[in-house]
Formats: sequence, structure tokens, C-alpha cells
Amino acid sequence: MNGKVTSCLKNPFTVGAVAIRKVLKQQKSLFTLTFFGLLMFIPAMQVYADPPTTGDLFSDGKEVVKSTFGKGSTVVWILYVLEILAAIFAYVKTKNLSVFGGIAAVIVFVNVVFGLI
Repeated sequence: MNGKVTSCLKNPFTVGAVAIRKVLKQQKSLFTLTFFGLLMFIPAMQVYADPPTTGDLFSDGKEVVKSTFGKGSTVVWILYVLEILAAIFAYVKTKNLSVFGGIAAVIVFVNVVFGLI
């Protein structure tokens, strides 16, 4: 085994060929290897398919995001309610009052993160 690794590393150009040969031995199908190889290029081709020429495509949606996830929105209220319910459940299971400290942590986190939106 040691001889195989060192012989492979003597010429770095053969490392890729050895890897491809091992894959072909395992896969038994050149079609599968070609298919997945081409599948990796699809996202790269989509980038250049239609360059945006109209400017910012998401400028209209900015107000919708602020009204949905901003301060005082329903999403923030639901996060607070879920955190309170989770703290009550954790307290019942552990009988540890420090789990209610998570409520304060979530309130601070939500105010900071949703204040950035």
C-alpha cells in the first residue's frame, strides 16, 4: 500500500487519473459519471443565461419583508410566544429556574436581528 501511494504522488498529474480510474471501477458506468459531471455545470451555466438588465429585482419586496419580519410584526410576536412556551416546558421537565433566562436572551436577539431588517 505504501508503494502505491508514493508512486501516485511522484507525478502529481497522475493523481487525478488515478482518482477517475477508481471511480470508474466503482461506478461501472461511464454514463453515471458523465451525467453527474454535467449536472455540476448546470448552476454555472444558469448564472450567465440571463444577466439582469432591469436593475434591482428585489427593490419592491423590501417593504414586504420589513412589514413581515420587522419590529412589531406578527412573526416577532409568534417567536416570543413560542419561547415562553418552550421555557415553561423546559422548566416543568428540569425544575430549573434558569431556563427562563432564555426568554431574555431571545428578546435581545430578536430586537437586534429584526432591528437590522
